[in-house]
Amino acid sequence: PLARLTGSELPSPINAGLYGNFRAQLRFISDFSISYEGFNISFSEYNLEPCEDPGTPQFGSRIGFNFEVGDTLTFSCSSGYRLEGPSEIICLGGGRRVWSAPLPRCVAECGASATTNEGILLSPNYPLNYDNNHECIYSIQVQAGKGINISARTFHLAQADVLKVCWILVGMHLFLKIGAINQVIINYFKLTSFELSHCEDPGVPQFGYKISDQGHFAGSTIIYGCNPGYTLHGSSLLKCMTGERRTWDYPLPSCIAECGGRFKGESLGRILSPGYPFPYDNNLRCMWIIEVDPGNIVSLQFLAFDTEASHDILRVWDGPPENDMLLKEISGSLLPEGIHSTLNIVTIQFDTDFYISKSGFAIQFSSKLIYTCGSE
Repeated sequence: PLARLTGSELPSPINAGLYGNFRAQLRFISDFSISYEGFNISFSEYNLEPCEDPGTPQFGSRIGFNFEVGDTLTFSCSSGYRLEGPSEIICLGGGRRVWSAPLPRCVAECGASATTNEGILLSPNYPLNYDNNHECIYSIQVQAGKGINISARTFHLAQADVLKVCWILVGMHLFLKIGAINQVIINYFKLTSFELSHCEDPGVPQFGYKISDQGHFAGSTIIYGCNPGYTLHGSSLLKCMTGERRTWDYPLPSCIAECGGRFKGESLGRILSPGYPFPYDNNLRCMWIIEVDPGNIVSLQFLAFDTEASHDILRVWDGPPENDMLLKEISGSLLPEGIHSTLNIVTIQFDTDFYISKSGFAIQFSSKLIYTCGSE
Protein backbone atom coordinates (compact mmCIF):
# COMPACT_ATOMS: atom_id res chain seq x y z
CA PRO A 1 0.00 0.00 0.00
CA LEU A 2 1.02 3.61 -0.50
CA ALA A 3 0.26 4.33 3.18
CA ARG A 4 -0.97 2.60 6.37
CA LEU A 5 -2.73 5.14 8.63
CA THR A 6 -3.98 4.83 12.23
CA GLY A 7 -4.28 6.98 15.38
CA SER A 8 -5.42 10.59 15.72
CA GLU A 9 -2.64 12.51 13.92
CA LEU A 10 -3.79 14.18 10.68
CA PRO A 11 -1.91 12.53 7.77
CA SER A 12 -0.09 14.42 5.03
CA PRO A 13 -1.68 14.47 1.55
CA ILE A 14 -1.08 11.33 -0.50
CA ASN A 15 -0.68 11.21 -4.29
CA ALA A 16 -1.99 8.00 -5.86
CA GLY A 17 -2.00 6.80 -9.48
CA LEU A 18 1.67 7.55 -9.93
CA TYR A 19 2.18 4.36 -11.99
CA GLY A 20 -0.47 5.10 -14.55
CA ASN A 21 -3.14 2.75 -13.22
CA PHE A 22 -5.54 5.73 -12.90
CA ARG A 23 -7.35 4.34 -9.86
CA ALA A 24 -6.93 4.15 -6.08
CA GLN A 25 -8.49 1.97 -3.40
CA LEU A 26 -8.84 2.71 0.31
CA ARG A 27 -9.49 -0.14 2.72
CA PHE A 28 -10.74 0.56 6.30
CA ILE A 29 -10.48 -2.23 8.89
CA SER A 30 -11.80 -1.92 12.50
CA ASP A 31 -11.40 -4.37 15.37
CA PHE A 32 -13.88 -5.64 18.00
CA SER A 33 -13.16 -3.12 20.82
CA ILE A 34 -12.94 0.70 20.92
CA SER A 35 -14.41 2.90 18.15
CA TYR A 36 -13.91 6.66 17.34
CA GLU A 37 -15.56 9.16 15.04
CA GLY A 38 -13.43 7.98 12.08
CA PHE A 39 -12.27 10.06 9.07
CA ASN A 40 -13.41 12.57 6.49
CA ILE A 41 -11.25 12.46 3.36
CA SER A 42 -11.53 14.58 0.23
CA PHE A 43 -10.00 13.55 -3.12
CA SER A 44 -9.40 15.25 -6.45
CA GLU A 45 -7.62 14.42 -9.66
CA TYR A 46 -4.42 16.13 -10.77
CA ASN A 47 -2.21 16.04 -13.84
CA LEU A 48 0.69 13.62 -13.65
CA GLU A 49 4.10 14.88 -14.64
CA PRO A 50 4.96 13.57 -18.16
CA CYS A 51 8.19 11.92 -19.28
CA GLU A 52 10.65 14.16 -21.04
CA ASP A 53 10.72 14.17 -24.85
CA PRO A 54 13.33 11.50 -25.70
CA GLY A 55 13.88 12.86 -29.21
CA THR A 56 14.18 10.93 -32.47
CA PRO A 57 17.17 8.81 -33.55
CA GLN A 58 19.40 10.36 -36.18
CA PHE A 59 18.54 8.79 -39.57
CA GLY A 60 15.31 7.45 -38.04
CA SER A 61 11.67 8.34 -37.39
CA ARG A 62 9.21 8.14 -34.50
CA ILE A 63 5.52 7.32 -34.18
CA GLY A 64 3.90 8.91 -31.12
CA PHE A 65 4.05 12.40 -29.62
CA ASN A 66 2.48 11.92 -26.17
CA PHE A 67 4.69 11.45 -23.13
CA GLU A 68 2.19 10.69 -20.36
CA VAL A 69 2.44 7.65 -18.10
CA GLY A 70 1.74 4.52 -20.17
CA ASP A 71 2.24 6.21 -23.55
CA THR A 72 4.31 4.31 -26.11
CA LEU A 73 6.71 5.61 -28.74
CA THR A 74 7.69 3.47 -31.74
CA PHE A 75 10.92 4.00 -33.69
CA SER A 76 12.21 2.93 -37.10
CA CYS A 77 15.24 3.71 -39.25
CA SER A 78 15.72 5.07 -42.73
CA SER A 79 16.51 2.57 -45.48
CA GLY A 80 20.04 1.20 -45.16
CA TYR A 81 20.23 1.65 -41.39
CA ARG A 82 19.63 -0.92 -38.65
CA LEU A 83 17.85 -0.07 -35.41
CA GLU A 84 20.09 -0.71 -32.41
CA GLY A 85 17.98 -0.91 -29.25
CA PRO A 86 14.25 -1.46 -28.61
CA SER A 87 11.78 -0.35 -31.27
CA GLU A 88 9.28 0.69 -28.56
CA ILE A 89 9.68 2.54 -25.26
CA ILE A 90 7.00 3.24 -22.61
CA CYS A 91 6.69 6.15 -20.18
CA LEU A 92 6.86 4.54 -16.72
CA GLY A 93 5.03 5.70 -13.61
CA GLY A 94 6.56 6.43 -10.25
CA GLY A 95 7.87 9.37 -8.32
CA ARG A 96 10.24 10.19 -11.21
CA ARG A 97 9.04 9.87 -14.79
CA VAL A 98 11.42 7.84 -16.98
CA TRP A 99 11.21 5.86 -20.22
CA SER A 100 11.49 2.07 -20.14
CA ALA A 101 14.70 2.15 -22.22
CA PRO A 102 17.14 4.67 -23.69
CA LEU A 103 16.55 6.15 -27.12
CA PRO A 104 17.64 3.60 -29.78
CA ARG A 105 20.20 4.38 -32.51
CA CYS A 106 20.14 3.95 -36.29
CA VAL A 107 23.41 2.42 -37.42
CA ALA A 108 24.93 1.92 -40.88
CA GLU A 109 26.68 -1.41 -40.46
CA CYS A 110 29.63 -3.08 -42.12
CA GLY A 111 27.81 -5.51 -44.42
CA ALA A 112 24.14 -6.37 -44.84
CA SER A 113 21.75 -8.88 -46.38
CA ALA A 114 18.91 -7.64 -48.58
CA THR A 115 16.01 -9.76 -49.88
CA THR A 116 13.55 -7.02 -50.90
CA ASN A 117 13.05 -5.71 -54.42
CA GLU A 118 14.63 -2.36 -53.57
CA GLY A 119 16.72 -0.79 -50.84
CA ILE A 120 19.76 1.20 -49.81
CA LEU A 121 23.31 0.05 -49.04
CA LEU A 122 25.50 2.26 -46.89
CA SER A 123 29.12 2.13 -45.88
CA PRO A 124 29.67 1.82 -42.10
CA ASN A 125 28.75 4.98 -40.13
CA TYR A 126 27.47 6.73 -43.29
CA PRO A 127 27.48 9.70 -43.82
CA LEU A 128 30.41 9.87 -41.40
CA ASN A 129 33.77 8.28 -42.15
CA TYR A 130 34.10 4.70 -41.05
CA ASP A 131 37.01 3.05 -39.31
CA ASN A 132 40.07 1.73 -41.14
CA ASN A 133 40.85 -1.88 -42.05
CA HIS A 134 37.28 -2.90 -42.86
CA GLU A 135 36.05 -5.71 -45.11
CA CYS A 136 32.28 -5.52 -45.56
CA ILE A 137 30.15 -7.93 -47.59
CA TYR A 138 26.64 -7.03 -48.75
CA SER A 139 24.42 -9.85 -50.05
CA ILE A 140 21.44 -9.09 -52.28
CA GLN A 141 18.84 -11.66 -53.34
CA VAL A 142 15.83 -11.01 -55.57
CA GLN A 143 13.13 -13.23 -56.98
CA ALA A 144 13.91 -15.59 -59.84
CA GLY A 145 13.52 -13.81 -63.16
CA LYS A 146 14.56 -10.44 -61.73
CA GLY A 147 17.73 -8.47 -62.33
CA ILE A 148 19.48 -6.15 -59.87
CA ASN A 149 20.16 -2.52 -60.72
CA ILE A 150 22.77 -0.77 -58.58
CA SER A 151 23.10 3.00 -58.83
CA ALA A 152 25.51 5.02 -56.69
CA ARG A 153 24.08 8.19 -55.14
CA THR A 154 27.48 9.13 -53.68
CA PHE A 155 30.79 7.40 -54.28
CA HIS A 156 34.24 8.36 -53.06
CA LEU A 157 37.05 5.79 -53.01
CA ALA A 158 40.70 6.30 -52.33
CA GLN A 159 43.01 4.67 -54.85
CA ALA A 160 43.82 1.75 -52.55
CA ASP A 161 40.17 1.04 -51.67
CA VAL A 162 38.17 -1.43 -53.77
CA LEU A 163 34.51 -2.27 -54.36
CA LYS A 164 33.96 -5.69 -55.95
CA VAL A 165 30.58 -6.68 -57.40
CA CYS A 166 30.11 -10.45 -57.83
CA TRP A 167 27.14 -12.05 -59.58
CA ILE A 168 26.16 -15.58 -58.55
CA LEU A 169 23.51 -16.87 -60.93
CA VAL A 170 22.15 -19.70 -58.77
CA GLY A 171 19.44 -18.20 -56.58
CA MET A 172 19.81 -14.76 -58.19
CA HIS A 173 22.36 -13.52 -55.63
CA LEU A 174 24.58 -10.47 -55.88
CA PHE A 175 27.50 -9.86 -53.55
CA LEU A 176 29.23 -6.52 -52.99
CA LYS A 177 32.56 -6.59 -51.21
CA ILE A 178 33.90 -3.29 -49.95
CA GLY A 179 37.45 -3.11 -48.60
CA ALA A 180 39.11 -0.04 -47.12
CA ILE A 181 42.74 -0.03 -46.09
CA ASN A 182 43.48 3.32 -44.53
CA GLN A 183 41.64 5.96 -46.52
CA VAL A 184 38.26 7.63 -46.24
CA ILE A 185 35.46 5.90 -48.13
CA ILE A 186 31.85 7.06 -48.39
CA ASN A 187 29.42 4.87 -50.31
CA TYR A 188 25.68 5.25 -50.85
CA PHE A 189 24.01 2.82 -53.24
CA LYS A 190 20.39 2.64 -54.40
CA LEU A 191 19.18 -0.90 -55.23
CA THR A 192 16.19 -1.78 -57.37
CA SER A 193 15.13 -5.03 -59.01
CA PHE A 194 13.79 -5.17 -62.55
CA GLU A 195 12.19 -7.76 -64.78
CA LEU A 196 14.71 -9.64 -66.91
CA SER A 197 13.94 -10.36 -70.53
CA HIS A 198 12.87 -13.96 -71.02
CA CYS A 199 13.75 -16.71 -73.44
CA GLU A 200 10.88 -17.56 -75.74
CA ASP A 201 8.87 -20.66 -74.85
CA PRO A 202 10.62 -23.48 -76.74
CA GLY A 203 7.48 -25.60 -76.73
CA VAL A 204 7.19 -29.36 -76.22
CA PRO A 205 8.44 -32.01 -78.66
CA GLN A 206 5.83 -34.11 -80.43
CA PHE A 207 5.31 -37.34 -78.44
CA GLY A 208 7.15 -35.75 -75.49
CA TYR A 209 6.50 -33.73 -72.33
CA LYS A 210 8.14 -31.43 -69.80
CA ILE A 211 9.49 -33.12 -66.69
CA SER A 212 10.18 -29.74 -65.06
CA ASP A 213 10.01 -26.10 -66.09
CA GLN A 214 11.62 -23.43 -63.87
CA GLY A 215 10.49 -20.60 -66.13
CA HIS A 216 12.08 -18.80 -69.06
CA PHE A 217 14.34 -16.28 -67.32
CA ALA A 218 18.14 -16.26 -67.38
CA GLY A 219 19.59 -19.33 -65.70
CA SER A 220 16.34 -21.29 -65.57
CA THR A 221 16.09 -24.79 -67.06
CA ILE A 222 13.54 -27.06 -68.70
CA ILE A 223 13.87 -30.86 -68.64
CA TYR A 224 12.12 -32.97 -71.28
CA GLY A 225 11.12 -36.60 -71.54
CA CYS A 226 9.50 -38.78 -74.22
CA ASN A 227 6.37 -40.90 -74.19
CA PRO A 228 6.87 -44.69 -73.87
CA GLY A 229 8.39 -46.20 -77.03
CA TYR A 230 10.06 -42.99 -78.18
CA THR A 231 13.75 -42.07 -77.88
CA LEU A 232 14.84 -38.53 -77.11
CA HIS A 233 17.20 -37.02 -79.70
CA GLY A 234 19.06 -33.93 -78.54
CA SER A 235 19.58 -32.52 -75.07
CA SER A 236 16.98 -33.36 -72.44
CA LEU A 237 17.94 -30.19 -70.50
CA LEU A 238 17.63 -26.69 -71.96
CA LYS A 239 19.03 -23.66 -70.12
CA CYS A 240 18.11 -20.03 -70.77
CA MET A 241 21.40 -18.24 -71.38
CA THR A 242 22.45 -14.91 -69.92
CA GLY A 243 23.35 -11.96 -72.08
CA GLU A 244 21.59 -9.15 -73.88
CA ARG A 245 19.72 -11.57 -76.15
CA ARG A 246 17.99 -14.43 -74.38
CA THR A 247 18.38 -17.81 -76.12
CA TRP A 248 18.32 -21.46 -75.08
CA ASP A 249 21.64 -23.28 -75.06
CA TYR A 250 20.26 -26.15 -77.18
CA PRO A 251 17.43 -26.52 -79.69
CA LEU A 252 14.22 -28.30 -78.74
CA PRO A 253 14.84 -32.08 -78.68
CA SER A 254 12.71 -34.51 -80.66
CA CYS A 255 11.07 -37.82 -79.70
CA ILE A 256 11.59 -40.52 -82.33
CA ALA A 257 10.20 -44.02 -82.74
CA GLU A 258 13.41 -45.71 -83.88
CA CYS A 259 14.17 -48.68 -86.11
CA GLY A 260 15.39 -51.19 -83.54
CA GLY A 261 16.76 -51.04 -80.05
CA ARG A 262 17.79 -53.04 -77.01
CA PHE A 263 15.97 -53.26 -73.68
CA LYS A 264 17.85 -54.91 -70.82
CA GLY A 265 16.58 -55.29 -67.26
CA GLU A 266 13.38 -53.34 -67.93
CA SER A 267 10.22 -54.94 -66.55
CA LEU A 268 7.88 -52.82 -68.67
CA GLY A 269 8.22 -50.96 -71.95
CA ARG A 270 6.86 -50.23 -75.39
CA ILE A 271 8.07 -50.93 -78.93
CA LEU A 272 6.84 -48.86 -81.86
CA SER A 273 7.32 -49.23 -85.58
CA PRO A 274 9.68 -46.57 -87.03
CA GLY A 275 7.95 -43.18 -87.25
CA TYR A 276 4.81 -44.42 -85.46
CA PRO A 277 1.96 -43.40 -85.69
CA PHE A 278 2.96 -42.19 -89.16
CA PRO A 279 3.65 -44.72 -91.95
CA TYR A 280 7.00 -46.50 -91.71
CA ASP A 281 9.61 -46.26 -94.47
CA ASN A 282 10.22 -48.81 -97.21
CA ASN A 283 13.15 -51.25 -97.35
CA LEU A 284 13.65 -51.47 -93.58
CA ARG A 285 15.08 -54.18 -91.39
CA CYS A 286 14.61 -53.31 -87.73
CA MET A 287 15.49 -55.52 -84.78
CA TRP A 288 14.58 -55.12 -81.10
CA ILE A 289 16.03 -57.33 -78.36
CA ILE A 290 14.27 -57.57 -75.00
CA GLU A 291 16.18 -59.16 -72.13
CA VAL A 292 14.54 -59.43 -68.72
CA ASP A 293 15.95 -60.80 -65.47
CA PRO A 294 16.74 -64.55 -65.30
CA GLY A 295 13.80 -66.58 -64.04
CA ASN A 296 11.35 -64.34 -65.92
CA ILE A 297 9.68 -64.54 -69.32
CA VAL A 298 8.59 -61.83 -71.75
CA SER A 299 4.93 -61.13 -72.46
CA LEU A 300 3.94 -59.12 -75.58
CA GLN A 301 0.57 -57.38 -75.94
CA PHE A 302 -0.34 -55.71 -79.24
CA LEU A 303 -1.93 -52.27 -78.87
CA ALA A 304 -2.12 -51.53 -82.62
CA PHE A 305 -1.10 -53.39 -85.79
CA ASP A 306 -1.34 -52.44 -89.47
CA THR A 307 1.24 -53.60 -92.05
CA GLU A 308 1.15 -54.56 -95.73
CA ALA A 309 -0.07 -58.15 -95.71
CA SER A 310 2.53 -60.77 -96.74
CA HIS A 311 5.13 -58.10 -97.60
CA ASP A 312 5.87 -56.11 -94.46
CA ILE A 313 6.41 -58.81 -91.85
CA LEU A 314 6.98 -58.83 -88.10
CA ARG A 315 8.78 -61.89 -86.68
CA VAL A 316 9.10 -62.79 -82.99
CA TRP A 317 11.80 -65.24 -81.78
CA ASP A 318 12.14 -66.96 -78.43
CA GLY A 319 15.70 -66.01 -77.50
CA PRO A 320 18.21 -64.68 -80.05
CA PRO A 321 17.50 -65.32 -83.79
CA GLU A 322 20.30 -67.88 -84.04
CA ASN A 323 18.26 -70.14 -81.72
CA ASP A 324 15.87 -70.50 -84.66
CA MET A 325 12.87 -70.62 -82.27
CA LEU A 326 10.29 -68.56 -84.18
CA LEU A 327 7.26 -67.84 -81.99
CA LYS A 328 5.18 -65.97 -84.56
CA GLU A 329 5.26 -64.30 -87.98
CA ILE A 330 2.67 -61.55 -88.45
CA SER A 331 1.45 -59.17 -91.17
CA GLY A 332 -1.79 -57.51 -92.20
CA SER A 333 -4.28 -55.44 -90.22
CA LEU A 334 -5.72 -57.96 -87.76
CA LEU A 335 -4.72 -57.23 -84.15
CA PRO A 336 -2.67 -60.25 -83.01
CA GLU A 337 -3.18 -62.05 -79.74
CA GLY A 338 -0.58 -61.80 -76.99
CA ILE A 339 2.71 -63.69 -77.28
CA HIS A 340 4.62 -65.21 -74.35
CA SER A 341 8.21 -66.41 -74.47
CA THR A 342 9.71 -69.41 -72.68
CA LEU A 343 13.09 -67.71 -72.23
CA ASN A 344 14.09 -64.40 -70.68
CA ILE A 345 15.08 -63.02 -74.11
CA VAL A 346 12.82 -62.13 -77.04
CA THR A 347 13.93 -60.85 -80.46
CA ILE A 348 11.55 -58.88 -82.68
CA GLN A 349 12.40 -58.24 -86.34
CA PHE A 350 10.45 -56.07 -88.77
CA ASP A 351 11.13 -56.21 -92.54
CA THR A 352 9.46 -53.96 -95.12
CA ASP A 353 9.56 -54.09 -98.92
CA PHE A 354 9.95 -51.33 -101.49
CA TYR A 355 6.28 -50.61 -102.09
CA ILE A 356 3.31 -49.90 -99.79
CA SER A 357 3.76 -48.71 -96.18
CA LYS A 358 1.17 -48.43 -93.45
CA SER A 359 0.86 -47.03 -89.91
CA GLY A 360 2.76 -49.92 -88.28
CA PHE A 361 2.40 -51.25 -84.75
CA ALA A 362 2.59 -50.54 -81.03
CA ILE A 363 3.58 -53.39 -78.68
CA GLN A 364 3.61 -53.37 -74.90
CA PHE A 365 6.11 -55.75 -73.30
CA SER A 366 6.30 -56.84 -69.68
CA SER A 367 8.33 -59.21 -67.54
CA LYS A 368 6.63 -62.08 -65.74
CA LEU A 369 8.01 -64.52 -63.21
CA ILE A 370 8.16 -68.17 -64.31
CA TYR A 371 5.96 -70.44 -62.20
CA THR A 372 7.16 -74.05 -61.99
CA CYS A 373 5.57 -77.11 -60.45
CA GLY A 374 5.67 -76.89 -56.67
CA SER A 375 6.17 -73.11 -56.63
CA GLU A 376 3.78 -71.08 -54.52
